[in-house]
Amino acid sequence: MTLSERPGPVSRELFDQAMRSLQPFEQLPHLAIAVSGGADSMALAALAFNWAAERGGRTTALIVDHGLRAESAHEAALTASRLLALGMEAHILVWDGDKPDNSIQAAARRARYDLMDRWCRDHGVLHLLVGHHADDQAETFMMRVRRGSGPDGLAAMAAVRELTACRVLRPLLAFPKARLIATLNQRGIDWVEDPSNSNPKYARTALRHDLAERDIDSSEVGIATERFARVRQVLETEAARWLARFAELDPCGFARIDRAAFVHAPEEIRLRVLARLSRCIGGGIYGPDIASVERLLIRLESGKGATLGGARFHPLTDGIGIFREARNLPGVQRLTTGLLKWDRRFLISVPQDRLAADPMTIHAWSPEMNDKWPKKSRPDWYRALPGMARAGLPHFESRGSIMAFRPGRVENNGVSARFAPTMALSGGGFSVA
Repeated sequence: MTLSERPGPVSRELFDQAMRSLQPFEQLPHLAIAVSGGADSMALAALAFNWAAERGGRTTALIVDHGLRAESAHEAALTASRLLALGMEAHILVWDGDKPDNSIQAAARRARYDLMDRWCRDHGVLHLLVGHHADDQAETFMMRVRRGSGPDGLAAMAAVRELTACRVLRPLLAFPKARLIATLNQRGIDWVEDPSNSNPKYARTALRHDLAERDIDSSEVGIATERFARVRQVLETEAARWLARFAELDPCGFARIDRAAFVHAPEEIRLRVLARLSRCIGGGIYGPDIASVERLLIRLESGKGATLGGARFHPLTDGIGIFREARNLPGVQRLTTGLLKWDRRFLISVPQDRLAADPMTIHAWSPEMNDKWPKKSRPDWYRALPGMARAGLPHFESRGSIMAFRPGRVENNGVSARFAPTMALSGGGFSVA
């Protein structure tokens, strides 16, 4: 009998079993819990709170107020008060700034994870738990079936994935929502109902109703996702091994792969290598669709270059160079102290008081900048770079002078830049808990 087939609430023993599959954890673990106030995340918070306390650790609930509805601030405060009543620490993180007119749910999801990842980084927390459950997994699977996804998409959500500062953990993937509600009812814990979850204009909501009408068992769908997940894990491991052997990643944010090794690799590995390179060098949040990767492979096999996901693939004499495209780069912004993520690929670190007497701005490369910065003023390491590699570097301006800081080095009174893309080249593969 699987975890999801057992009736009733989720017991501490079953939750402990789920958490063991997500190891390792440090001694006295500190867990951040993404809490929306809904039943899923409130059940997760209650279960994780007990799990951490039994190990001498602690939990911190992170509540994101997206500001998309008039009631959101009140609901965030209500959720925080409920968690505090249970003895949990809670913080409300607010999504400030302009909101997009289109794809608002996707933008809200990105903002939510960015806010929580930044909080984890600032507080030294290594694990962020989220409340996705078996029904969510079934919905994700069916949505991807309808889109014609391949094995990667049909593996649905991974039990573990990595952000910049922490691991995202999904310990509830084996449990349907009904069990989580039963857990809350058993403990006398209330929750908030988000009206967007019943809004038929959203594709996931419509699919949820369709699955309910068809009486599809999420545990049966879960079996399919587990099988696809095992296939994906093996293939990603092989692709990572290939990259470790035949790819060279430069700290300045570009890469090169061996042409002969690439030509002789199995096609599935070649496709995965290209997708991973595109996301790493291009700075993409999500991987490219398989049809786009297949078109890229055809062009490379014919000796032509092409772009994919913000990355330019350029044939070399004995290899293929991968560079950041010189377009859709960030606009000019004022440099501030602390850590700044630039173009989703570089971490810029500026020590306290560094800018007090010397304010700086950060720029993407441009032809105007090329004209403004005399070649004789450029450092040797910069002049030695391939021309296409310069376009993807952060550049700095102070008092009318242009400069670039060599990635991986601490220079200029402590200012540094480090290549740290959202998706590492060969790490963070798909996990099967």
